[in-house]
This record gives sequence, structure tokens and C-alpha cells, in this order.
Amino acid sequence: MSEPSARDRLQPSLLDRLTDFEPHARHESRERRVISARALRDSVQRDIGWLLNASGLGERSHAEDAANLPHVATSVLNYGLPDLAGRDVAALAAGALERIIRDALWAFEPRLARESVRVTAIDEAKGAGAAKSARGTRGGHVIRFEIEADMWSQPYPERLFLRTELDLEAGEVRVCDASAGEQQT
Repeated sequence: MSEPSARDRLQPSLLDRLTDFEPHARHESRERRVISARALRDSVQRDIGWLLNASGLGERSHAEDAANLPHVATSVLNYGLPDLAGRDVAALAAGALERIIRDALWAFEPRLARESVRVTAIDEAKGAGAAKSARGTRGGHVIRFEIEADMWSQPYPERLFLRTELDLEAGEVRVCDASAGEQQT
């Protein structure tokens, strides 16, 4: 996917540009055509929440699919994560989940600089004073991650820092802006 041009960097996402927020107005206001850095950050956080809560066709690494249909892995047919609901936390490797989330962000969130995307599973038991590990909270079915990336912006990239909770029992991901404590499901 090509990098956004300088002109495009503070435009709303295509979905936001196609959504008619004021159906009674004949012309779109300038405020709807360009957005602030904060609005861009909120939009990226919302869209990452949607991405991580969507179910794709499956693992992007199936050998038979990769050989026969190489473009399906990054097409809209595979938008989202593999279905993880009901899986046993103990059977899931943190590194594999980090790669799955990172690959989904690489494939479907072009506003993030690819080389800057970092996904890290949080082991809260290693943190100072933490009582429970990421694998031990809420009955052992929640895994927490930190997502760090540079978001395309003008005049310079903005740093994005998100905390996510992957709830395997409910089959949902909650995304929170770690710098503001806001939550998006």
C-alpha cells in the first residue's frame, strides 16, 4: 500500500469522508474536509478497535491458502483477526498473538508507519506491585497488549500509544488511548 501524500495526511478516513453527517446541507463544510491531529488520533483509535473486533477468514499464514491465493491474506476478505473467541489462553503464545495483531495493523491501517508498529503482550505480574498477570485476570481469559506506532500527520508524525484487552470469553477487544485513559470497544 502506498504512503499517504502530504495533502492527504490530515484528511478524514475514506469512510468518514463518505459518511454524510449533515444530510440536510447541500455542501460539506471545510471542517468536515480536514481534521485536527486529535480528531485524526480518535479516528485511528476507533478504526483500530473496529479492525481488532472484526473476524477475518483465518490465520494469514495458512500454507495452502498463501500458495494458491496470495492476495487474499491482505484483502478485505481477511479484514480483522482470526476468530479467537473461546480459545484457551494457556494454549495461545503471546508472541504469535503479537504477530497476528501487528500483521492486521500492517495490512489494514495505512495511517500507521509500518516500521514503527510495535505490539507487546503485557505481563502485569512482572510490573511493580501488580497482583495479577495479564493471563490471570477475569478468570484467565483476558490478554492485554500495548500498541505503539507513529501515525502519519503533518508537519511530523504523531506517536500513538494504545492499551488493548483481548477478552477470549466474550470475543471482543477493547482499545484505550493509554495517554488519555479513554476507552473504545
